[in-house]
Amino acid sequence: MKLQVSFDLQDIDKAILIAKNIEKYVDILEIGSTLIVKYGLEAVKKFKKNFPDKEIYADVKLVDRVEDTIKEYTQAGANCISILAGITNNIIQNAAQIAHENNCKIALDLVDSHSLGQSAMDSKSLDIDRIIFHGPHEEQMLETLLEEWENVKGNTDTPIFIEGGINKNSINKILELKPDGIIIGAAITHSGDPAKDAEFFRNILKK
Repeated sequence: MKLQVSFDLQDIDKAILIAKNIEKYVDILEIGSTLIVKYGLEAVKKFKKNFPDKEIYADVKLVDRVEDTIKEYTQAGANCISILAGITNNIIQNAAQIAHENNCKIALDLVDSHSLGQSAMDSKSLDIDRIIFHGPHEEQMLETLLEEWENVKGNTDTPIFIEGGINKNSINKILELKPDGIIIGAAITHSGDPAKDAEFFRNILKK
């Protein structure tokens, strides 16, 4: 199971510093939408320069102009780019083809999906590399997660990553679902000791 850490910070230098402290515990470094909006391609370039051997995930959330955007981000160093599930399938399939031609992966973000089960079912024919499933940020809503998860998992064999306010209190319940990866943000990046907490989650995933 892979550990992906999302950097949704306003300061690129702070994000790089935290990433350097936790990189040995992390499989994938995600440049969150906050950094994408503020710094664009420069955020990807800086991360790739500092972490040339790590998978760099750019949370671009593509909706159109996929060809130009994918080429620009892959040239900057992105290894995986997100696209929204709510757009038309022909755009998603075209994006996957362009990404693969440029040695890049495509992640289908279900945040705006009209039908989670249908999006999951379509992922294989659309040549998607992984699915991003959003769990509830509120811990009291974790019990409602199972039905939505089964709706996605039961309709695809595409790898699924879970994100959404995952922390030390919710991690064990999330792991019971046996996702292919988990995405953690604030529980590490806003921690008083990011390295210690990254190690904690790494060890939990190893069990």
